Amino acid sequence: MSTATPTYDVFVSHSLRDREFAADIADRLAAEGLQPFYDASVPIGEDLSKAIWDALAESRAFIVIVSPESTPDAMGMVELGAATAWHKPIFVLLNGPASSRLPEALQQYQAYPRNRVDEVLANIRQTFEPITDEDRELLAQIYGDINVPADRLSQSPRELQEVVSRFNAGTKKQLSGTRILSELLRMRKQSKLPRLSIRRRTTKR
Repeated sequence: MSTATPTYDVFVSHSLRDREFAADIADRLAAEGLQPFYDASVPIGEDLSKAIWDALAESRAFIVIVSPESTPDAMGMVELGAATAWHKPIFVLLNGPASSRLPEALQQYQAYPRNRVDEVLANIRQTFEPITDEDRELLAQIYGDINVPADRLSQSPRELQEVVSRFNAGTKKQLSGTRILSELLRMRKQSKLPRLSIRRRTTKR
């Protein structure tokens, strides 16, 4: 029996020094019914880079863990940059004293000490406006009509806005383009999107 490929709700960015704390946070997220992604989520033999970018794209929130002994490395900064560009909600967790000084790139975000993890989880929960199966059916229909692959919609603002406008009008919701794009990527991973037709260019003879 094949195991379904998981889709991730929260991306946890951390250094090797903070791996144990990241595992604790992942367990807390899972206990809340949220699927976390962190380094231990990648099966042996899977393309790490692809797994990271897929998880970043589909996650609905981003947690970065910082401690006095570690600061975000180059890959962590790339992950943070991607989360920022995709307008993900970003939460900074301190694995150390509340007085720890944040790296400059993180100083614009509120930092939460370990004893306020429950507050972070509650804030993440508030960002998840539910999408029903009926909503997803409508989204799949709109996606088929627009006929632009999910991974290209992020570079096609006009088409993405058309998806957003039609979806929100049909569902009476107010979801952002980022949230809808994230949902489309999750649906694609679950094979819930229709196969798109190939657009052919016509040439004059």
